[in-house]
Amino acid sequence: MKNKLLTPIKAIDTFVKCKKEGERIPVLVWDSLRTYQKWNQVELTGLLNASAYFPDILFEKDMEKKIQHRLDEFNSRIVDIPIK
Repeated sequence: MKNKLLTPIKAIDTFVKCKKEGERIPVLVWDSLRTYQKWNQVELTGLLNASAYFPDILFEKDMEKKIQHRLDEFNSRIVDIPIK
């Protein structure tokens, strides 16, 4: 039976709380963080913000670049609609 993952926001929040309290990061948090490539723009922004305080949340090589590339993809989809 497969374990359910945490939501991205809950995974980031739990990671930060554990770090602040000096506790071990649960495996469920790491499993949830590994799915970051499927996250939406807000969740990825939150992950980058958390990495400013806790850099070890970015556990993969070049993870920050991958996240930034994904955020750039989101931004490229934004279309300006002139209002008349």
